[in-house]
Amino acid sequence: MSTHPPFTISDVRVFGGGALIPGVTHVRVSAGRIAAVGDASVAQAGDAVVDGSGATLLPGLVDAHVHLLPGCTRLAAVFGVTTVLDMFSKPETIVPERSAVAASVRGAGPVHADMRTSSVGATAPGGHPTIAYAPFPYVTGPRDAAAFVADRVAEGATHLKVIYDDGSGAMLDIPALDVPTIEALVTAAHDSGLPVVAHASSAAGAVTVARCGVDVLAHAPFDRMTDAQIRDVARCGVAVVATLSVVDGFPGQDGVMPLLAQPHLAGRLGARWRRLIERQALRWMPPEPPDGAAQRYNTVAFLESGLRVLAGTDAPNPGLVFGASLHRELQHLVDAGFTPGEALAAATSTPAAVFGLADRGEIAAGRRADLVLVEGDPTADIAATQRIRDVWVLGRRVDPGAYAGSEAEHAGVRWQRDSAQKIITAIGEMWPGFPAPQEVRRDDGEPVGRVVPTSGGWQAMTIFGAPLGDPADRDEAVAVVRACGLACLAEPWWARVGDDPVWREARIVEAAPDRVRLRWADPMIDQPPSGQWFGLDDLDLSLDRPAG
Repeated sequence: MSTHPPFTISDVRVFGGGALIPGVTHVRVSAGRIAAVGDASVAQAGDAVVDGSGATLLPGLVDAHVHLLPGCTRLAAVFGVTTVLDMFSKPETIVPERSAVAASVRGAGPVHADMRTSSVGATAPGGHPTIAYAPFPYVTGPRDAAAFVADRVAEGATHLKVIYDDGSGAMLDIPALDVPTIEALVTAAHDSGLPVVAHASSAAGAVTVARCGVDVLAHAPFDRMTDAQIRDVARCGVAVVATLSVVDGFPGQDGVMPLLAQPHLAGRLGARWRRLIERQALRWMPPEPPDGAAQRYNTVAFLESGLRVLAGTDAPNPGLVFGASLHRELQHLVDAGFTPGEALAAATSTPAAVFGLADRGEIAAGRRADLVLVEGDPTADIAATQRIRDVWVLGRRVDPGAYAGSEAEHAGVRWQRDSAQKIITAIGEMWPGFPAPQEVRRDDGEPVGRVVPTSGGWQAMTIFGAPLGDPADRDEAVAVVRACGLACLAEPWWARVGDDPVWREARIVEAAPDRVRLRWADPMIDQPPSGQWFGLDDLDLSLDRPAG
């Protein structure tokens, strides 16, 4: 690991991992570690000084439930999440991300959060999450357990993920592991020194896997648990990753996705991710989206029963973004009934203890210098964690603007979009009646656009995804696409590129599903005679001139 000049953060309140540390106002960092914690006397001659006046210093945050995508550890660090715990990814995603993290540790390239991974999770043939990740190795019975765990260890897994989910919570019927197989997996993992994290979405499932000896529940169950079920799980002593922020996958009554309604988070997020989240609001929604009340009840009941609760997001599910969504998770924990201090511990010292990460999670001499400096006092107002001043990983400062617009951002957004399309296609094949986007074609077979099921009805869209009018019933939306899908391409459009807030008039010279070629109407803009191609991740388009 390369060394970096020592620095001291001065005149700051310090949350040590469980509470504010009385009398501590200064923290010194040297060679990627916390060298000293105390008063002004800890600073040494030659130190750079970071003014912490009016701010609070936190240990680097830990997201205890993510699934990797390209560049996610770099994005997480932008928001002060300095460790991510992956709960199911395939080697082709893990290996390059692990290499990027290793380079960051050496001081090469941009700063990345650290990561731990389960690699591929254990599930029955065709079981959850086959739709998202197939192909991958399955577990057919107890005899497969030892070899499956050995293969995960060879891939660098630091914990084992086990999936126990028959789909009943979502009114589905999918294969699931049986109890003897789960017990065999737990034994094999523990023999290899791996803790076991179990996905079980229902209250009954949580009781079952807890009795099998797993160490961590990957979610607080989504249906309300009885007192007897809470006691049963508590007797087993498992830890629980809350994942309350999964409700952020559904827009509010104003149609805005919850993450984007948080100005400090949305403002720190690049335009590509903002556009992706905005477009995720234009998808089919259940008639009554989940409100998370049962999950919140279960999470507080677990805490009150003495179990350790961890903050985790399940990013990158719809509406969730690495790093940013952990701050929403903290809000959800406090809204459920946690004190701000309990919520902060759930994202710092508690996951470090549960997963054996003894070198982080607290601000103390000798720990990794994974630190987050935030405006205000989050032990009084949890929303203060969103007002980030600075982030360091192993003492390296994160440049908050370097990720936005980068190829890493583009790769992550593209991976997320392609993964969502894969899932939509698979769902359509498995359940033909399930509402899914439909392509609209002319009589000669030429595609003219598509209609997308949303919470407000069917949305007519151009071939490149720009909305045409308001949602309506399916037949009306199809009629709009047939009438306007191609004709509107000849009309003037308004476009906004990247983070530029200015809308400019343009003509669409050529259109494809993932990009358009524009020619700007302003003759003063320097551009090729035939116009310029723009990827849709970098562009907002509107037929009507937006206000402002």
